[in-house]
Amino acid sequence: MSHTTAHAVIRCRRLPQWGNLELVVEALDGDVATFHALWLAARTTVTEPPAAPSVPREEEPRYQLVAELGHQALPVRGVAFHPDGHTLASAGDDRMVRLWDAKTGLPLGDPLTGHTAALRALAFHPNGHLLASAGDDTTVRLWDAGNGRPVGGPLAGHTNAVMAVAFHPDGHALASAGDDRMVRLWDAKTGRPLGEPLTGHAAGLWALAFHPDGHLLASAGYDKTIRLWDAMTWRPLREPLTDHPAGIRALAFHPDGHLLASAGYDGAVRLWDTRTWRTEGHPLVAKTARVVAVAFHPDGHLVAGVDRDEGVHMWDVSTGRLVRGPVVDHGVPVRTIAFHPEGILLASADDRSVRLWKSTEPETEQVLRQRIAGLRARLEAVERERDELAALVQRLRTADRPIRAEAPRPGNG
Repeated sequence: MSHTTAHAVIRCRRLPQWGNLELVVEALDGDVATFHALWLAARTTVTEPPAAPSVPREEEPRYQLVAELGHQALPVRGVAFHPDGHTLASAGDDRMVRLWDAKTGLPLGDPLTGHTAALRALAFHPNGHLLASAGDDTTVRLWDAGNGRPVGGPLAGHTNAVMAVAFHPDGHALASAGDDRMVRLWDAKTGRPLGEPLTGHAAGLWALAFHPDGHLLASAGYDKTIRLWDAMTWRPLREPLTDHPAGIRALAFHPDGHLLASAGYDGAVRLWDTRTWRTEGHPLVAKTARVVAVAFHPDGHLVAGVDRDEGVHMWDVSTGRLVRGPVVDHGVPVRTIAFHPEGILLASADDRSVRLWKSTEPETEQVLRQRIAGLRARLEAVERERDELAALVQRLRTADRPIRAEAPRPGNG
């Protein structure tokens, strides 16, 4: 059972799915049949949660502007934080990828150039050493996230604009999708295609998302459907999800994987239970008919949606209540957002700028644990690099030693 489900159950806000409850009962050596009967009786008395209110509550601002990352000549369509949280990447219609210091808001080096048309999507490799970019020139490009240099040539194969890119959680594969209705898979190390494209969508694609444990890939677009693919065989896992009455612009998995959020031109964010693939509760409704981006807060208690005309709204995942919003105000339509890996910052972009907002809320216990885990992972990476460097130096020293002829042994002639 996920922590958000447990949170709702403890406060009597929601009845857990039977499959989740059954596992808990079995783990505690309880009588499954008895608890199932109680669960069925409880279902007859549990009412549906109220629809999410369409207007925000009056609250103090939860995010404060801390930096505006330059003025762009053209719209910014993609932002992504490096896994270590130190760097933010942005890209858009000026065909360049820009890297920023997430702490100071200052640019890191020169823009990355090579694309020949507007950029639509960005994604960092899970270990942070690569950055993928894609756009209207039908290609995907890989960049060294440390020095900004291109890694190999463009990944070519799409026949129309590429609208989404996503790395598999273990980093071995990169998925891309776009207006040619196909999902293409690439070896993240060599840049070579992995098998045949995934086909089945009836219109252009806008969104991709890998489940956190890597067992499936979700894709969605203008055909109003979400398709799920087995990440081992790359075959469809089930029939498409079809609750959206209009095109879908964005997908995001909950950090623990128990929910998938989808959003699009029907003006709503829908939350799907990834065990049953049914929507949970009522749709989370924005003010207008276009939600163009969606993201979960790293601790999983909030989901954010970008209302193209009204700004960024956030909902409580466990209750579906609109707890704050619009959260940030650019004064002009917002196009995209990204949470810092530790949840302390929110990046948002519009037609001219990228802005960084800092949360005014105390860090939750889970976010603190994530920060500790992130620091530990970085320390382990540094220690591995130190050990590898020491081993390399030792090998070089050994290779530089003169080879001494071994004296012949008595009796060997």
